[in-house]
Amino acid sequence: MGREDQFINISGLSRNFGNTRALKGIDILIDEPGVYGFLGPNGAGKTTTFKIICALLRPTSGNVEVCGIDVFSHTVDAMSRIGVQFDSPAFYPYLTGRENLRLKKKWLRGYHTLGVEEMLELSGLGSAASRKVKEYSWGMKQRLSLASALISDPSVLLLDEPTNGLDPAGIAYVRELIPGLAHQQGRAVLLSSHRMEEIQQICDRLIIINRGEIIITGTDADLRIIEITSGDPDRAEDILNDMGEVVNLQRRNDGTLEVIAPNLEVEKLTEELSSGQVPVEKAGEKEFNLEEIFLRLTSEEEE
Repeated sequence: MGREDQFINISGLSRNFGNTRALKGIDILIDEPGVYGFLGPNGAGKTTTFKIICALLRPTSGNVEVCGIDVFSHTVDAMSRIGVQFDSPAFYPYLTGRENLRLKKKWLRGYHTLGVEEMLELSGLGSAASRKVKEYSWGMKQRLSLASALISDPSVLLLDEPTNGLDPAGIAYVRELIPGLAHQQGRAVLLSSHRMEEIQQICDRLIIINRGEIIITGTDADLRIIEITSGDPDRAEDILNDMGEVVNLQRRNDGTLEVIAPNLEVEKLTEELSSGQVPVEKAGEKEFNLEEIFLRLTSEEEE
């Protein structure tokens, strides 16, 4: 058994589908409450990772622990710590929303659970609780899926596109709700979304995955673009490319280098160049948004 204070501990996780390597030995450690944005283009490995954490898929190699519990050796205990909302929620269509939650609560007998009515109100479904799910809109099913994910009072919450199908009011409500679930109630929320503004607004840390590999992790503040103007851009580019912390380097037509290096400050980069006898004329951070960072990292990987 691992450490209970580690919400998610993934080490060396790989998954092959025939000759396709969907995951290539990824490591993810989440040991503090908070909202963690899990970003990547379609086919990057996000859904495969989610399914392995939930024991819906077995990995080709590697280990997954939730709250110190091995997901595959002690599946029932591990799953009692996890709440999951997938992008395509499935319920019994001829049961009401309330009946679906009661059934989920019954399945969890023997484990701590929260109240059905409490979860219906929390998800904003109180007025629709007595309607059959087959009558629900997509957005209402998303709300019910969130209520179902929370009824086990999980330590770890996996959310796949939680605002998909919601109206603007619903989106605003969920965006306000999620940080409270993490910070006020001590949960780790791993959130996958294609909405960059959503990720920037509510996530404490970011994990970017592409083609089965973790490209970068860090806070929003860690993700910066540093511009460097040098009298010898060729030599500067060679030195920067040899630095392991540099995850992306682009050269503009005017010779200015744009560097993404989450763990390095401007001063550290200029020191490295100066020690390599490369003159630095100008260096500083460039204004950017998360979408620009994301596209740079994933586009380069796909080329």
